[in-house]
Amino acid sequence: MTKKKLITTAHDFGLSGSVNEGILYAINHKNNIIKEYSLLPNAPYSKQGAEIAKEYKELSVDLCIVLNNYEPLLTNHKTLVDPNGYFIKGDTTTWNFEVLDKFDENEITKEIHAQYEWFLKNVGRKPSALVTQKSEHGDPKILIPLADLAKKENLPIRTPAWKWFTNYAAQSYVEEQGIKHTSKVFVGCYDWKGRFGLDIEKDLDQLFNEAEGISELLIFCGFADEELFKLSSVNWQRGQYLNMLERKNEILLRFKEKFDLISYKEVFV
Repeated sequence: MTKKKLITTAHDFGLSGSVNEGILYAINHKNNIIKEYSLLPNAPYSKQGAEIAKEYKELSVDLCIVLNNYEPLLTNHKTLVDPNGYFIKGDTTTWNFEVLDKFDENEITKEIHAQYEWFLKNVGRKPSALVTQKSEHGDPKILIPLADLAKKENLPIRTPAWKWFTNYAAQSYVEEQGIKHTSKVFVGCYDWKGRFGLDIEKDLDQLFNEAEGISELLIFCGFADEELFKLSSVNWQRGQYLNMLERKNEILLRFKEKFDLISYKEVFV
């Protein structure tokens, strides 16, 4: 019987030094099941993450476009930022992204291209896919310029975790453009209350039952420290995967038994 395909992704690569340290620890661990690494271009430790990606040339690393967190790479935006120059944030717990309604499409396009150029310059190769940190491309304002770039560069995109499933036109648009994409995305974070959230230790059967086509599991991986607690509400939970590597390899073996674990590079590029 053919196994279901699952992209296992380390989320938030570049967020902090402790997250990068945890991801690097996983990369070198014999029990690691992560196949994809999602690199942020504008987080505090993005350049360090890019250096790791450059050193480990075999890694499948996607560009995780950010339009809702930290500072943008370009400094002349008028509609994307608050008075302090940071991206205006939406609410991922309720998937309320009304703030995007105020974003200027030209500014969005310029920022997306700036982040893509940052990846090429700092990693030294094309990303394996184009994704967004908080599924911002569920909004057509983000999806269209992202899809245009994906088509131009012949890259796949991640299925966003909101709007895509209720707005058939969004999926149709991407498919009509000939852009490859995943079928579903799951957020593997302990006690996360958002849509498609699950516990990577306890909800493996649920994941298997709901996965279809080529699905993706976002894994939050990292060591917790004081800096991380200031940067993210998902902090101590990032140690769950590292604990599994050391003490609960039987769960990781079940992943291997149930799924064909893959990266974007293995199936789309």
